Amino acid sequence: MKSLSTTLPRLLLGTLLLASCAATNTRTQSPNTPVVEVETKPAKPVAADLLQQAGRIPALEAASLYLQAAGLLHEQGDLSGALAALDKIAPVILTPAIKTDAILLRAEIAAARNLPGEVLSLLRADNFGSIDNLGAQHNLKLHSLRAAALAATGAPLASALELIAMDPLLSQVPQRSNHNSIWLKLNSLPQDELQALSATTDEAPIRGWYELALVAHSYSTNLDRQLIELERWKLEWKNHPAALVLPPQMELLETLARERPRQVALLLPMGTTAGTIVGDAFMSAFYSVQELGGQVPVIRFYDTTTVTDIRPLHLQARQEGAQLIIGPLQKPLVAQLQQESELGVPTLALNNVENAVPKSPLLYEFALSPEDEARQIAAKAWTDGYRRGAILSPADEQNDEVAKRKRDSFLAIWETMGGKVLAVDSFREDYTDSISRMLLLTESEERQKHLSQLLGRSVVSQERRRQDVDFIFLIAQPAAARQIVPSLAYLYAGDIPVYASQDIYAGTAKQTDDRDLNGVIFGESPWLLDETADTSRVRQLFPMSSAPNLRLQAFGIDAFRLYPRLRLLESAADASIPGASGSLKLGPNHNIVRELVWSKITDGLIRPLK
Repeated sequence: MKSLSTTLPRLLLGTLLLASCAATNTRTQSPNTPVVEVETKPAKPVAADLLQQAGRIPALEAASLYLQAAGLLHEQGDLSGALAALDKIAPVILTPAIKTDAILLRAEIAAARNLPGEVLSLLRADNFGSIDNLGAQHNLKLHSLRAAALAATGAPLASALELIAMDPLLSQVPQRSNHNSIWLKLNSLPQDELQALSATTDEAPIRGWYELALVAHSYSTNLDRQLIELERWKLEWKNHPAALVLPPQMELLETLARERPRQVALLLPMGTTAGTIVGDAFMSAFYSVQELGGQVPVIRFYDTTTVTDIRPLHLQARQEGAQLIIGPLQKPLVAQLQQESELGVPTLALNNVENAVPKSPLLYEFALSPEDEARQIAAKAWTDGYRRGAILSPADEQNDEVAKRKRDSFLAIWETMGGKVLAVDSFREDYTDSISRMLLLTESEERQKHLSQLLGRSVVSQERRRQDVDFIFLIAQPAAARQIVPSLAYLYAGDIPVYASQDIYAGTAKQTDDRDLNGVIFGESPWLLDETADTSRVRQLFPMSSAPNLRLQAFGIDAFRLYPRLRLLESAADASIPGASGSLKLGPNHNIVRELVWSKITDGLIRPLK
């Protein structure tokens, strides 16, 4: 029985195998059954297999396998593994082709790790022998990586030049996107810089780009004149790449001119200083365009000084023919409009409620926002490579709400970005005491006293500040800042970079006083920094002596510049227009964000950072 029990399964298995083979033979031998050949695709190589194989062959042959493995790991997001694979390539045996591919891949990895400085170091021309000998695809990748890195380090002109260099290598579809990127970068440059570049550049394609950007800058307040100048440019530069594929913002000009509002309502508190300044500035921009022969809308004023509910007045303005409403200025009234889902016409509110989402897509919000300023300062410090900061601001007891909003916004965004705030301190008039606390100098003094008591004799020691602070974010008015900055040097912290809110600038040049602010970096409205015919004329008509009032003046001028161009800002995520209060872009929740001009105080004078 034992023998039978072990034999039976084997017999059954054999029978099944024979049946299977018979069935297979019957199908394959049938003349009516078509034979289908299945082409098997080679499996995609696996990085681990490539690395293992490379380790078993000579270094010269292994180099290409290591490079291929690094590329696969990079695609999979394993940046450390990709770098480790590249490090296995012996540099002495690199062929020119593998060397080029390895450098470009390292640069791509550095870009993915948000290290633009490393990207630029890797992509220096001398690392390639001769860039002229690179193929089209290598050149495309090199210029693209350099352009992105230069933009990340705050060099828009150099970034634009890289994009212009790669433009002939592109087909029409990606060329359109590239032209938009070139345009946005050149459009961020000051007008006087563009004029100087245009006058001194011999290369025709580059000069054509500068002159196109000047069309946007020089006539930004006059849509009709801008259209005329664009047509002139197209005639002069008919074979220019941008004439063949026009940047989308310039393409949109005819539509903007045709569809601009013919009647605009201004809802402002004319019984207040702020309302008067904004209204006067708006009308100064209006008359400037009118004098140049440009079309202007009918303007109707509605006083909101005593208004507690903006909705009836908003409805009245619409019923009286307004195709666009600008205002109100008071935040509680803007909050009321945010709750309305049916506004009827586009409305540009001149204030905002932070983090609130309007119910109507027709509501836009434009504000001199402390939160926006603080976010930009945080982004600037981060881009400059700092990660550990300290904040010094006025004491809350002074009821300085704006300073508190700047401090709290900076703190929130900095920590979200991954930075650390190591100290937050406030001052009244005890500047040195506040700075000592922030820098832990008081602890140094306490240690000295304790040691003296312990030893029973006087101990002389050098005071030391904390060494872990990369930079200081300072919120202070000019008078206080002029004492705080020198105090930092006195208290062994003169080498710590200071980024300040725009409050430190009085609005007019005071070289002797402002020498105490040397080295401080801050963002400011172009209106306070540029002395042009437009600014001097408006300042003569509506003289302002303080920085806050000058910023309100710039704000009112930009309200007029925006009225026919809201659709332009919606045309692309990066669309912008040059403004008196900053470069204007459309942010989240229909908030119009002002990108400030970065400046540094040198020898008591404000110098734009390049």
